[in-house]
Amino acid sequence: MKKALFLILAIAVCLTLINIPALAADNLKLDKSNYAPSEEIVATVTRGNVDLDIVGVYKKGAGILESESVVVLSGESQVVEGSLYAPSENGDYEVRLYDVDGKLVASIQFTVGETTSPGVPNTPGGPQDAAANLILNKSDYAPNEEVIATVTRGSVDLDIIGIWEKGVVGITEYLSAVTLAGESQVVEGSLYAPGKNGEYEVRLYDVDGKLVASKPFTVSGAQITSGWANEQKIPEKAMEYELIPDSLKGMDWTKPITRAEFAAACVKLYENLTGTKTTPISPNPFTDTSDPEVLKAVSVDITNGMSPTTFSPNDRLTREQMATMLTRVLKKAYIPGWTLKEDSAYTLNFTQPAKFADDALISGYARESVYFMFANDIVGGTGNNNFSPKASSTSEQAIIAASATREQSLAIAVRIVERLKDQPLDYTEGRD
Repeated sequence: MKKALFLILAIAVCLTLINIPALAADNLKLDKSNYAPSEEIVATVTRGNVDLDIVGVYKKGAGILESESVVVLSGESQVVEGSLYAPSENGDYEVRLYDVDGKLVASIQFTVGETTSPGVPNTPGGPQDAAANLILNKSDYAPNEEVIATVTRGSVDLDIIGIWEKGVVGITEYLSAVTLAGESQVVEGSLYAPGKNGEYEVRLYDVDGKLVASKPFTVSGAQITSGWANEQKIPEKAMEYELIPDSLKGMDWTKPITRAEFAAACVKLYENLTGTKTTPISPNPFTDTSDPEVLKAVSVDITNGMSPTTFSPNDRLTREQMATMLTRVLKKAYIPGWTLKEDSAYTLNFTQPAKFADDALISGYARESVYFMFANDIVGGTGNNNFSPKASSTSEQAIIAASATREQSLAIAVRIVERLKDQPLDYTEGRD
């Protein structure tokens, strides 16, 4: 009787062991072992000779019906994306794979938030030592926005912290990196989100080149720019020089710039050149806008509107208007006593370039500014020795050709900072 009972118990134990996922790594793989709250989990499922049914996220120790999220499988090997997400609360969890009979085929444990389990494999997203922690100030950043990281050393000799594209394995493939003192610290003013939309991660490595911690983040809202602007690093430089007004952040920079947008960009340029902050003019003289950036531009004589009471904020900016407003920024910054009202009393001295073929189309008020900007290699022509100061007809093609784009405008502002900042203007004051 005792032998029979022992045999029955042994069989029961064996049946129980069948359900234990001894070959979990062969049936189920996760993209990482530590996730941020609510972060997507990407699972690779290998069918083998098993009729699969579901894959799901479970709190450690929960029953089969107590899933946090679950996906019904087709029974084939597949990569499960866009369906499984880490729970919103920190803790220990597992992804489980069940067959059509409700039998557990595989289970892989993972953590949400700061893990308390040491010895996680040295792969991106898997902290080596829980005593060394990494916390970011947020999980989604605007392009080129500063990333602030709080680093807790614990018992680890830290070496570097940096930014990598998500999934890039090589330690030397960083986008930016900072050498640490090895102590716990808040890293500020050194790490910045990439200028391109996408998924990235901040990683922390020790002195042996071992991954200590990793935190994912996303970049969204990047400006759309042309190839030439990216090659010249216009977005990065405009950000560095603080030339991008809020109205242009996250916009399509290949589109024509409006008068209001360019007024805001000119204010940023003026503040860069002078190191001062501007304030809006009061009272507001315009009936068609109350944009504070427009009113700041008026207060420092960058523009005076299209009439005494209208600014036409949504009109496209013509190329001659762009050259004129930028020249006014320089005059206001570097000619003592200059005002827009007395602009005619000041003449800029520069080597006059050959006339454009369409010189007759350049407005009288803009001619000096157009040739001054061209002579200083700040503003170029449009081909065939033309400047295209304004639309020569009412056709959409002519209007577009004569309009300044957002990226052109910011590229010119960048050139002014790099070539003319702190350079005295050669001018003649000729008052009557």
